[in-house]
Amino acid sequence: MTTTREWESVLNIRLSDELKRQGLSSKPEVMYPGNRRMDVEVRIGPVVVAVEAEHGQSTAKRREAIGDADRRLQQGSAQCAVAVCYPDDTTEESLPTAEVLYAVRDETTKGTAADWNTADIDRLVSIIRLAPAQLGDPDAAAAALSESLDAAVRHLNDSQKQDLARALDLPRQTKDGRPTAHPWDAPAKRALLVVATAVMFHSRLDVHLAGMRPEMDNRENPPVPFTGDWPPGQAQHCRNAPAPIHSYLDSWNLILALDYKPIFETARAALNACPPDPAFAAAIRDTADAALVVAQNIASLRHDLLGRIFHTVLDTARYDGSFYTTTPAATLLATLAITEDMCDWSDPEAISGLRITDPACGTGTLLMAAAERIRDLSPAARDETLAADLIEQVLTGYDVNLTATHMAATTLGLLSPTTKFKNMKIGRAFLGVDNSGKAYLGSLEFLDQQPKLMPWPNAAQAVTQVDSGEAMAQSEPADLVIMNPPFTKHDLRHQQFSEAEKKKLKAREDSLFANKPVSLTSNSHTFLLLADYMNRSSRSSLASVLPLANATNTSASAIRRHLAAKYHVEIIVASYDHDRAFFSENTDISEMLLVLRRWQLSNGQKPPTKVINLAINPATPAAAFQLAEAIKDDAVTERGYGTVQLWPSSRIERGDWGGVRFLSPFLCDAFEQLENQEILATKKISQLCEVGPHGVGTRMTFNKSDFADKLGRNALWDHKANKITCMTATTDTFIVAKSKKEQAAANQWSKRGRLMLPERIRFNTARLVSVRLQESAVGSAWVVCKPNAKGLSQAQMEKAICAYLNSSVGILALLAIRSFKTISYPYFSLGDLKDLLIPAFDNIGKRSLSRLATGFDKCAESVMLPLPQMNQCPVRIALDEAVTEALGLDGETVATIRRQLSMEPSITGKRYAGPGG
Repeated sequence: MTTTREWESVLNIRLSDELKRQGLSSKPEVMYPGNRRMDVEVRIGPVVVAVEAEHGQSTAKRREAIGDADRRLQQGSAQCAVAVCYPDDTTEESLPTAEVLYAVRDETTKGTAADWNTADIDRLVSIIRLAPAQLGDPDAAAAALSESLDAAVRHLNDSQKQDLARALDLPRQTKDGRPTAHPWDAPAKRALLVVATAVMFHSRLDVHLAGMRPEMDNRENPPVPFTGDWPPGQAQHCRNAPAPIHSYLDSWNLILALDYKPIFETARAALNACPPDPAFAAAIRDTADAALVVAQNIASLRHDLLGRIFHTVLDTARYDGSFYTTTPAATLLATLAITEDMCDWSDPEAISGLRITDPACGTGTLLMAAAERIRDLSPAARDETLAADLIEQVLTGYDVNLTATHMAATTLGLLSPTTKFKNMKIGRAFLGVDNSGKAYLGSLEFLDQQPKLMPWPNAAQAVTQVDSGEAMAQSEPADLVIMNPPFTKHDLRHQQFSEAEKKKLKAREDSLFANKPVSLTSNSHTFLLLADYMNRSSRSSLASVLPLANATNTSASAIRRHLAAKYHVEIIVASYDHDRAFFSENTDISEMLLVLRRWQLSNGQKPPTKVINLAINPATPAAAFQLAEAIKDDAVTERGYGTVQLWPSSRIERGDWGGVRFLSPFLCDAFEQLENQEILATKKISQLCEVGPHGVGTRMTFNKSDFADKLGRNALWDHKANKITCMTATTDTFIVAKSKKEQAAANQWSKRGRLMLPERIRFNTARLVSVRLQESAVGSAWVVCKPNAKGLSQAQMEKAICAYLNSSVGILALLAIRSFKTISYPYFSLGDLKDLLIPAFDNIGKRSLSRLATGFDKCAESVMLPLPQMNQCPVRIALDEAVTEALGLDGETVATIRRQLSMEPSITGKRYAGPGG
């Protein structure tokens, strides 16, 4: 019996109907000039997405679908396209449950090989909805806007710059409490950025205002109160007017009669800051020009653009730790955190009852991603009324930065221009010392139920549902806290304040965290405590971007145990993508994504934690959504994203989150066996040796010199791969004590030794991780290690430890305790190095020690290949064999460790390429 094959056009019509049902503006079989037909046209805002489909999934059908999709881009019919291949047996009735093949195309992928994936129709809808978010180059747009704002600032004199700063409550730029050379340039630029974002939003509103209710277009019945003619002038017309400042003020006054206070009241304060002389008018015109160029680029309406602009224009991360989440990371985190079973997504009342909070919201990227995830899960949330409810009721954000909260309001406003901004719950939490001398720590004050929420400039109505400047009695309990908390060095926090202010802020920190379950060691830890406080007791979740060091550093063990006791640590995602080891903008610090669910004892045994180490970190929201689906489907490795481990809850609860240490699960398991003494009896090196002084002490007390002083002191200062080539090394400089540092230098020199451990090391170029000097010295890029085990020869111990550490097992042990700030260039603190695992030489016998020392002697003068070539290095292989024999290790296990290490991105400094790479 033969089966009638469904017409492709029938499937296209059904697909279009499914897209419409899920809230997308879709038309099937659309004809364009020149007799060109688009299978399905989808309009998302100003973006046209072409869906080009074929019935069948053969190679030929895939080629046809890609060819049609690329042609739509070439013809200019669409800005991006999705090629789709229906299964051969698809019918009109079976399409909603069919698994289709798809590939997303844009100008950057046009003409290249397709990246095919599978999805059901629901997932395909999400992919299509996210497709426009990969268009354009936000970094280039942000850089161009930044340059234009710099040019605009140059029109202004110092008095005008100060006036702008005062109008928006912006402090002058300082370093270590003292004004910089041009202290008012940066605040003036920030003020003009507020104007620029208002102009961008104004251009977005031009479309919305033109389609408002008929009575709003009636000049005889405009909204009240206002002065002037209705409707408001368009953004471009205001810029072209003879007096642009006056034109923008008039239009924004009219728009403010409707709403949008957070956007236009703040910008209006900036426009009113200075008399409208030719210089100020030129600055505003240049600012408007740049903003309109950005707004006219359809790709620039991506909700991550404002965050990119903020980072590019404003360099505040050094002292406030503000690294804002990338859009792909926000999409991934929100998709993992907001699940199908979190709510009845068909019930608008249930959705409106959700509470999602970001206590460090920045420019609103995570809140926007949460809103888009909810809209993705619920067709009801795509209704304009519920879209407004999301912003007015569901989402809450706080930040200490006025410009950031202004941008967060703008970002969320782009989602729903009908939002009542007076109800929007975005607040600026005061960080600093007020006029009464009282110190406040921003949204962290919620821990004491006394935050101070600041009004918008020019006495505008605050965006929060509380009175301006008043203390808020308590935070609204959250179902989900989603955040990327600020993180910076403890000694750099609050560097923008004077010494007197810093002392008061430090005293406030001490009092606020005096009785908390973990000590104040970093900003991110304090915000994790805040998130726990804000969460509801029984059904809450916590999702966060954090420095990866929080998963491994000893200083973070208390907060790990605290969280694991109260939550199920559901997912940890780390990135070993050398090109994208981060999830935040403008940083190269390794980071992780963390998803936790509140756990009750009555729930029984906690499931294991899913630890995902990415070989490829998605660069677009669509790709991030695909990864989230792969995580949900337990198909991360199968689909080529990376590796997965199930880390037992017992280990998570005792603070061991070591599944993030390596991309390779084998190496994670090998180190676990090393820790548990299953493959070798080990001890911490500090139990057998004095570790220190650290290299930083050498740099603080000594200067390098080409000539010896009367004491003839020397050091191994650098770690140059072309000079440190074998285990026996020589010093590379003389050193002399710095002025007034003679006693400290003497103390440092008294701790000199011959065995050296690394302070920092570039694994992708280095050959050695430890050396033994021909004479005792101190180090700069090195840390002294002096064996002191009773009854054992110090010389033999030095040789044995050096041989062990340069073997594959020793490199595994060293890599496992590294800081995770950067992938292939880690830093080792003194505390890290003291935890380094070495053989328990005092227990395993002098014979093994002697054999290992002999292995050192045989290889000590031999040149080793760089670590990425360790699996081909004959000296390393010989050293591994010596260590294997001396310590009774399994040779196959050691060889596998060596082979796996040679492929680790931490070693290679490249993206993972697999065994053939």
